[in-house]
Amino acid sequence: MTPVVTRVEIVDDHFLFAEALGSVIRENHAYDLVGIAVTGPQALSIAQDKQPDVILLDFHLPGYSADALIPRLKTISPSSRILILTSDTGDTTLAQGVQAGIMGYLTKDRALDDVMHALEALGKGQSVLTQEQLATARGTSAAVAPGEALTAREIEILRLIAQGRDTQAIADGLVISSNTVRTHVQNIFAKLGVHSKLEAVTLASRRGLLR
Repeated sequence: MTPVVTRVEIVDDHFLFAEALGSVIRENHAYDLVGIAVTGPQALSIAQDKQPDVILLDFHLPGYSADALIPRLKTISPSSRILILTSDTGDTTLAQGVQAGIMGYLTKDRALDDVMHALEALGKGQSVLTQEQLATARGTSAAVAPGEALTAREIEILRLIAQGRDTQAIADGLVISSNTVRTHVQNIFAKLGVHSKLEAVTLASRRGLLR
């Protein structure tokens, strides 16, 4: 009987990281790496064309966050199982991923073996979310009121804005582009229902988001 090969897509704007992980996956005959995307539109295009079994998805992409991207990926590739693989350790990020329907969540400081074990389980249709992660996600979701679902990165940027940093200084400090900072700021405005950085900082501070 022909062995089942799991089709994998990697979505990460850190191309060297994605390519290094992709090299490991390519060497394993149990997997077929169908594409590496570094932007949201690329991720959607590959998913629609290749219908991957598993998508390894970074939470933060230029102009996109996973909680917004996942529903679109699921619409165009409904059988794909999604694992968040991110350097963001915030509980809000985990909660938003779980709410969006992920089946796994790993931070990038985990060993490569952990990633491959998770990939193997996802290839079999098994969730790799732990009970602790699910409990954390439920607790975080319950604590976040409507309109406050800011990502950890958005809160980080708000804190820097509150410290008086301008767009370029924030971009330099976080090692991201100024356009990415502007996108995060627009997302913050939309989520908080405000129209200026001062309003955003004031409202976020009043709600205890900047502690």
